[in-house]
Amino acid sequence: MSANEDLLAERYGAKRPSNPARNRVLSILGVTGLVAMAGYFAWANYSPVVSTDVGFRVISEWRTEVDFELSKPVDAAVVCSFEALDNSFGVVGWAEYEFGPSDTETNRYTINLNTYSMAVTGLVDECRLR
Repeated sequence: MSANEDLLAERYGAKRPSNPARNRVLSILGVTGLVAMAGYFAWANYSPVVSTDVGFRVISEWRTEVDFELSKPVDAAVVCSFEALDNSFGVVGWAEYEFGPSDTETNRYTINLNTYSMAVTGLVDECRLR
């Protein structure tokens, strides 16, 4: 070591030599952990039920219709909840319907929502397997 390196090591402490094998193992473990975590979150968020809002009609101050498509396994029963919202996104109507087994995976439905005030939109809130 030179005089400057001796002075710096004395003042700030000696620098440990790097260990490339340890760094490589830690990098591999870190990447493997991140891939496993991403796979877990992808698996946890998987749902065979998909609902798509197609449209809505405000029939009157007391009724709104919601058109939607529901994709699900043919032999499964699904429960969906629906909302009618007002101008300030307040819920003015809510209902829950059950859809049983069907002949095809994707079907289009129209449901009626009773409202207690004028709605400006109607939509599918969520669908889940029964």
